[in-house]
Amino acid sequence: MHRTISDTLWAAFGVGGAFAGMWAIERLRPPVIADDAGAPENQIGLDELPRAYFFSAGAIAASPLLADGVRLPRWCGPAGLVLQVGSIGLRVWAMRTLRGHYAHTLRVVPDQPVVRTGPYRHVRHPGYASVLLLWLGAAASARNALAPALTLAAVGTAYRHRMDAEDALLRRELPGYADYAARTPRVLPRTR
Repeated sequence: MHRTISDTLWAAFGVGGAFAGMWAIERLRPPVIADDAGAPENQIGLDELPRAYFFSAGAIAASPLLADGVRLPRWCGPAGLVLQVGSIGLRVWAMRTLRGHYAHTLRVVPDQPVVRTGPYRHVRHPGYASVLLLWLGAAASARNALAPALTLAAVGTAYRHRMDAEDALLRRELPGYADYAARTPRVLPRTR
């Protein structure tokens, strides 16, 4: 009983951390160089993301009440929160590296460069990777293996759709992006 209460509190901290992290990320976003609007056909996944977040929040909140056989070690609670803080740092780094080109919508503006510095040296989508890590940290904090599995399925699928749309747009409209994409992995850096 005590472990269930403790896990429920950790899950609440994780979900609260995920939404607080999303709020903080928005407050730290630099101003956008051009209009933050893109063509409707390039906005694939935007509607899917909030559903994935709220589904994941529900799965994380409910997971401590589920079977003991899928429990994670107690240290996953604090480790999940540390992962969330680190993910916010990654997102801020990505936003600052892109400067004013970090927009909510998928679009290419005149003279937009292919950025290959900062976290973009290692992965093409560090901003999306950071949100995946934010939600994975929230899920791990619940200390139940079902929460990370459901969260990665929901948030991962939503961001895969978003990355597919973004990669297609950038390959089509941003000179040099296809070469960059051929050499740089999507969200997981290569080990050397």
